[in-house]
Amino acid sequence: METGNDERTILSSNPARRALLSLLIVYSAIQNGMYGEPRAFVPGVLLTLAALCLQWRPRWFTRQGPAPAFAVCALLGISSIGVMLGLGGSLYIIVFFLLGWVSYRLPASYSASYTVLNIAAAAWILLAQHRTLEAVMTQCLILAAVYLLFLAGRLRRTTRTMKETHLQELTSAHQELEAAYRSLRQAHEELEETSEQALRYAVLEERSRIAADIHDSIGHGLTSVIVQLQALPYMIEAAPDEARSTLRQVTDVARGCLQDVRTVVHEMGLVRPGEGQKELRKLTDTFSERSGIPVAFTMDIPGTIAPEQLYVLYRILQEALTNMMRHAQATQAEVRLIGNKESLVLTIRDNGVAQGPIQPGFGLTTMRERCAKAGGRLTFTPLAPHGLEITASLPFSAATPNNRGE
Repeated sequence: METGNDERTILSSNPARRALLSLLIVYSAIQNGMYGEPRAFVPGVLLTLAALCLQWRPRWFTRQGPAPAFAVCALLGISSIGVMLGLGGSLYIIVFFLLGWVSYRLPASYSASYTVLNIAAAAWILLAQHRTLEAVMTQCLILAAVYLLFLAGRLRRTTRTMKETHLQELTSAHQELEAAYRSLRQAHEELEETSEQALRYAVLEERSRIAADIHDSIGHGLTSVIVQLQALPYMIEAAPDEARSTLRQVTDVARGCLQDVRTVVHEMGLVRPGEGQKELRKLTDTFSERSGIPVAFTMDIPGTIAPEQLYVLYRILQEALTNMMRHAQATQAEVRLIGNKESLVLTIRDNGVAQGPIQPGFGLTTMRERCAKAGGRLTFTPLAPHGLEITASLPFSAATPNNRGE
């Protein structure tokens, strides 16, 4: 509810103004004692004290709401009008002070009612004294004009206060927008920096993938070529027909390596065995034919595996067979692929020379990384008395009609 209380008004915002108004009120009392009727002196002093209380302790009267303050001011205002016009006192300053106090501190409806009461009291007293109508109108117009002046001052001050408040709000909003802009700019710079780092990481990851592909595919083929070429001189002397067959196999492997190089360099993509699950068996058969190491392959899985998982399994099997040919000195091996609706497990086991803890090189590390990226796990377990078992576990993902590998 509007109360009209404004500590920044002309009546109370400045101690110097308070002191000046207090001096004017005291001067009004002195003037009333000097020039007014003697009977108006005591009421004038009491009204002066009441006005000083209103000036220096306004909250005593307004803390209970505008209605009690209006009642007190109406009593004081009518009394001051009565003393000034009825008893011959000189209290114009107090009358105007009360009018201004009510105009600034009480709601407009209360201040207007107060002014009407003052005008009515003045008119009644003057008409009772048989004053002329012109004198009555003059006194009433003076009171109305003073009230309008105070009301205009209050409206101007209220407007200025609203402008200051709006300016403060706009300033605060501007500062918040500047802070938000700085935050957005910083976030944009951080995003650009992150994008650059992500791009660098993507480039490094692509390089690592290409290196892994070259190692898995071309390295596997070249290892087979080297092994067969090393055996070729002995085969030429012992079995020329078998040597010619081996030479054709070496040529085929070299052509396959060339095709792998072209795929990696030109496509820069994932080389996925498009023949699906049959490619795993084909890989073991080709390995056995080239290396002379018999590999028993068994597979028991539900449905068809997604190409992404087939690719991971293919690369792991390819790297495991390559390592077996290079380092294991195995005479036989076993590959098993079993699975259910939740997981796939690929096990590669040989009877090679592996013993004790396994120190993963680039190939085994690449196998482990491929498996981890697919959400799986890769383990290396030495066998007794000798040999190695590699186990790759992946979450099962069935192929959809749009991504079947077969």
